[in-house]
Amino acid sequence: MNGQERLAEQSKAWLEAALFDLLDEQPYAAITVTEIADRAQLSRRTFYRAFQDKDALLGYYNQEVGQRYLAALQRIDPQNMVFEDVLTYFFEFWWQERQRVSRLIAQGLFDRTLAQITPQASEIYRVFPAPWHIAGSTVETGYIMSFAVGGFWNVLNTWLVKPHPESPAKMAALLTAGLKRLGETGE
Repeated sequence: MNGQERLAEQSKAWLEAALFDLLDEQPYAAITVTEIADRAQLSRRTFYRAFQDKDALLGYYNQEVGQRYLAALQRIDPQNMVFEDVLTYFFEFWWQERQRVSRLIAQGLFDRTLAQITPQASEIYRVFPAPWHIAGSTVETGYIMSFAVGGFWNVLNTWLVKPHPESPAKMAALLTAGLKRLGETGE
């Protein structure tokens, strides 16, 4: 990456940080591109070089966080992990994002993140073929992954909006126990 590309990436990061700062102060609908650029100490022209509008900036965050999660999953050896380890990992990843995620939840914007990441569910299944994943047709796998992603998303919506959320390890233990009980009732 050359100097100009690094500067462009840094500008995007500053604009993203500015947007999230502004989300603490006012509704998303009221935030303007000028305010974002001013907060980032950049020009509107710099903003428009990187993004079409503030929705594209939010979409950039959603895409970036989804890619980071997918990249992190690829570093895990799924054959040596138990389900609770994966849940712990999931909650630890989102715990690191909790400040931004809680702002999105409070503003009613977290559903955009879900909508942008859900299509990546089949990609997650492909790069992280854990032993507990179902085997089935592409259609069946797609629906099951969408179901799972939606369930996890609802848990994040409930968990990260709390003033004092449980730890990632506690969340993994709670979900593991609950899912185990749920599986026992189906027998």
